[in-house]
Amino acid sequence: MPRKSRKLIGSAFIHNMVQGINRENIFQNKIEKNKYIKLINKYSEKYNVLIVAYCIMDNHAHLITYSENIHNISLCMKEINTEYAIYYNKIKDRVGYVFRNRFNSKPIYSQEYLLKCIKYIHMNPVKAGISKKEEDYEFSSARKYLNENEIINSELFKIVFNQEKENLKIMNSISYTPLNLEKEKINLDEILNEFLDKRNITLFQMQENGIFIKQFISYLISNEYEFKKQEIAKVLKISRSKLYRKLS
Repeated sequence: MPRKSRKLIGSAFIHNMVQGINRENIFQNKIEKNKYIKLINKYSEKYNVLIVAYCIMDNHAHLITYSENIHNISLCMKEINTEYAIYYNKIKDRVGYVFRNRFNSKPIYSQEYLLKCIKYIHMNPVKAGISKKEEDYEFSSARKYLNENEIINSELFKIVFNQEKENLKIMNSISYTPLNLEKEKINLDEILNEFLDKRNITLFQMQENGIFIKQFISYLISNEYEFKKQEIAKVLKISRSKLYRKLS
């Protein structure tokens, strides 16, 4: 049965994730990883898509893309993956799908979350125990942000930071935050405390104010955290029925 076409909508910044079918290692070695990077460069240039960040792991890859025309991002990703699938099937003497689904894409709505995503992507090989530092990994864009000797793309830094100075300092100051993209263990209590601190409110104020609760739900969604309503009610120390009333 053929796959249905998809429409990509959202902001100009998109976090794309591709994964090998059945979690297979489709980027097994240096040659295959470099092939995918070459295709990224080829089609991002064709469709005028800026690659904000990327990281190619053994069985998946992350790309943050930017374009004034969102449709171009969809076309770019489609051509990257189509050509890589043809290449991969040929060298492996196989047929069939190479990627699990077409690609997973999430719009990025704030600079704060954009920086979190860049940090998360670059930390993939560190968390996997492949490299000690982000900039040590050969198949990511970390060196562009964390290595002063790397060639700087001024357009990229203007878009990401809204300026061209102190970029290294800013990136080094960002703490790693799990984004629940690969089922990492997420502590909902810590997320709640972060939310309360940022808004300078107490848990009691939040329990009594439906607006704060709705903002918290939106905060979870925008950061790609996935929790059931019963889990949210528990961490807020209120009943599920009260949570539903506050959200109505």
